[in-house]
Amino acid sequence: MNEGIEKILIYLGRISSNIPAIQVIVGHLLARPERARFVRQITETGELAMTISAHRRIELPMAPWQGYIRGVPVPDPYTWIEAARGLGSGEVQIRISTDDARLLMMLEPWVRDDQIRAERTQIQDRVKHLREEVDQVLDIYNELRHLMAVDVDRQSELSQFLGMAEGEMHQLGSELNRLKERLGETSG
Repeated sequence: MNEGIEKILIYLGRISSNIPAIQVIVGHLLARPERARFVRQITETGELAMTISAHRRIELPMAPWQGYIRGVPVPDPYTWIEAARGLGSGEVQIRISTDDARLLMMLEPWVRDDQIRAERTQIQDRVKHLREEVDQVLDIYNELRHLMAVDVDRQSELSQFLGMAEGEMHQLGSELNRLKERLGETSG
C-alpha cells in the first residue's frame, strides 16, 4: 500500500521539481507515506489537508500548494508542517489537480477507493439514523397496543394510529433493506 503512495509522491516530486513548496511537502509526506490519502474533494472532517496543483502544460492562476489545518488555510509549507506535527499522526487529505496523464492514472485507484469509503460512511450513517427511527416507531407501536388493551372505548381511534405505525415500520424496514443491499455492493 505505501509503495503505491510513495510512487505517486516521487513522481509528483519529479514533475514539480521547479516548485519548492511542493518539494518540501513531498519530502515531508515521504517520511510517513501511510498518512497520505488522495481525495477528489477535501472534506470538512479532516484535520490536515492540502491541495497541490501540478500542471505542466497549462498555467493556472492559483498557488501550486495550499495547506489546511482544521479548515484554516496555511499558505506556507513550513508553517503547515510545524502545526501538523502538533496534531499527532492523523491522515492527510491530499487533493491533486494535474494535467499529467500518468499522474492521473496513478491517482485513479486511490481516489476511487476514497469515493467508495465516503459512500459507505454515508450509507452507514443513514442506516444508523433509520434504526433509531424504527426504535421510536416500535416504542409508539407497543404503547398503542398497551393502550388498546387498557382503554377499550378508544379502540377504533387507536387502531388507526396502530395502522399508521405499522405502515411507517414497513416503509422504514424497506429502506433499511435497500441500504443494506447497497452496503453489500460497495464492499465487494
